[in-house]
Amino acid sequence: MYVGNAMPASEREALQSISTATFYDSNVKPQLMTFDQAGQGEAKAYVPDSFNGEPPVAVLVSPDKKTTLPVPLAKSGASVLQTAWDVLESMLDSPKRNAILERVFDCYGVVLIIEGRDAVANRKVRSMADHAVSETTAKLPGLEKEIQQPPTVEIITTEEMEAERAFLWSLGISEVKDEPRVVILYGRGRMIGPVLDGERLNRESISAILDTIGLNCECGLDRKWMQGVMVPLKWDRERKQKVVKQLGFNPESPEIRIEMSQILAKSGPGQGLHRSKIIGDTLDELLTGYRAKNLAAKNTSETAEEPFAESLETNNPPQEGFKILSWVSMGGITILIVGGLIVLLARRKGL
Repeated sequence: MYVGNAMPASEREALQSISTATFYDSNVKPQLMTFDQAGQGEAKAYVPDSFNGEPPVAVLVSPDKKTTLPVPLAKSGASVLQTAWDVLESMLDSPKRNAILERVFDCYGVVLIIEGRDAVANRKVRSMADHAVSETTAKLPGLEKEIQQPPTVEIITTEEMEAERAFLWSLGISEVKDEPRVVILYGRGRMIGPVLDGERLNRESISAILDTIGLNCECGLDRKWMQGVMVPLKWDRERKQKVVKQLGFNPESPEIRIEMSQILAKSGPGQGLHRSKIIGDTLDELLTGYRAKNLAAKNTSETAEEPFAESLETNNPPQEGFKILSWVSMGGITILIVGGLIVLLARRKGL
């Protein structure tokens, strides 16, 4: 939050208190400074071009510090201390976001469609999203994680976008387009995978990302896919109690935290490297990794030759190592047998 140098200290303190109370149980951290202070440090990069010290302005900065969203704190005819509450609260609290997050917290995940101006394209994307959700729902019993509530589809219309400005900005969406876009949310309001639009927006892409949610995080799953951007949200006492009731345990207890730390540290710096080869670091690699082939439909000779050739190529070194180990083992066994015979013969002579 940037304020003018002339703002009285009492007003700055009041504004600081308002922001602290607003963002207390959230993943947004407030910082207030004067125009002069902003020009002396890292915050200088986030000062809006039009800001000259008046009126006060808030700037939402993304976790990677690459994008910003300026939000005026004052409105004409009203004191900033009167308007600040509602302005700052809007960064965390909006009607559609609240409804969507309730679904995210309660189920496998949410396929969020941000509609465009093209009504026909909107209906087409809704249909493919429903199809992808049905496919994933059918797979739930066989997934590595036990998940009771299937994924669901939610929609933000073009008319709702302005009220959801901060929410959509956190997902990388800042304007209305002709074509719809899709974002998949899960867990604690995290985005998994990229924004799907254009050629990448298809049923296969939606299904592939949904399937990734069901993988076991203890198997080496690349953390880049688990730790996507979290939308601005409140995580208050009421929400924590609901989560504890849902899970049957408290995820913030010291024992659970220790266990999770052990899981995350299990593979050290190389965590996720093996899984990354399977699902990929990008959407293209993810789709390649999940591509299914009907081997039974292939020609028998092709099916037999190709995997066998690959096996020979990849397993030759281990086979050589196995031969050496076998000879060493056989030699050791022979020495033990001969040694045993010598001991027995020596005992008989002694008798």
